[in-house]
Amino acid sequence: MNAIVEKVRARVAVDFASADSAHDLGHLDRVAALAEEIAAGTGADPRIARVAAYVHDYHRVEEARQNRRPIRPEDARAAVLEVLEGCGVPQDWHPPILRAVELTGRYRFADEELDDRCAIAAAVHDADNLDAMGAVGIGRAFAYGGLLGEPLWDPGTALKELYKEGETSSVLAHLYEKLVRLEQDMLTEPARRMAADRALLLHRFAAGFRSEWDRGQAAGARAQWDPRTRFLSVQEPRDDADEPVVRVSFRGQVSLDFDEQGQPAAVHLPDVPDPPATGVRIVLAQGRPHHRIEGIGDIELQLRKNRPVALHLHLRGR
Repeated sequence: MNAIVEKVRARVAVDFASADSAHDLGHLDRVAALAEEIAAGTGADPRIARVAAYVHDYHRVEEARQNRRPIRPEDARAAVLEVLEGCGVPQDWHPPILRAVELTGRYRFADEELDDRCAIAAAVHDADNLDAMGAVGIGRAFAYGGLLGEPLWDPGTALKELYKEGETSSVLAHLYEKLVRLEQDMLTEPARRMAADRALLLHRFAAGFRSEWDRGQAAGARAQWDPRTRFLSVQEPRDDADEPVVRVSFRGQVSLDFDEQGQPAAVHLPDVPDPPATGVRIVLAQGRPHHRIEGIGDIELQLRKNRPVALHLHLRGR
């Protein structure tokens, strides 16, 4: 049966030869490898998962052929069946493969239903989403955003609460509207474990991007809070500049106090890894706080002599 997988890959390589770099054969190879690993971890047939992964994106071929975007994955069913039948894929493999195609591009944050009743479809769904996260996922997002002609970031444009496939206001908006939310859409336990590290990397990248982009935008501001993306940046005055800075990145509990104007007044990080083991509290304004937000955050803390000199965090959930 490995011969069938190789036959499907060879056929797909021809059809995707002119695909955009975010949805090319490299993407399919990565998704196939991830789907195989996830399927093996859930007791599903890894061979069927690999074949399903190789054909899950045929709507991208149709988008290029018809020169219109977006096209739903299920609308490429005829093209997928042509590949399966032409490559001699067993008939009993067809239903889970077609279900995997139907589940492609479906998200709870797009108000669509997800289920894990088909193990093959769940494995491919999670593998496809994993390849949209992490370092490669960031690269794919900027490559595809360039294809669509999107700007890097438009801070004045509101983010979409309900995700919709297609163009958005900027590449970074796509990261907030879709990519950082994929972790919550994983259907299998193996994928959930892999998604945690990739999600943290996404948030670290977004924090670094925002820090560089916003530099000078609010001159003199010690803290900047964006309620749309739940991003907080704190920059302490530079002292002891000759001392080395230790960067600590982690996911942990966050408590944010705000004043009556909705500006951050204090940050408490109770479970910072060593150093320091006792947690970190940064007071930004004196007086009694007006309200508090608590939750889990993806955090990058910069310390000098165990004292915080910079903080970037995204509070998860919206």
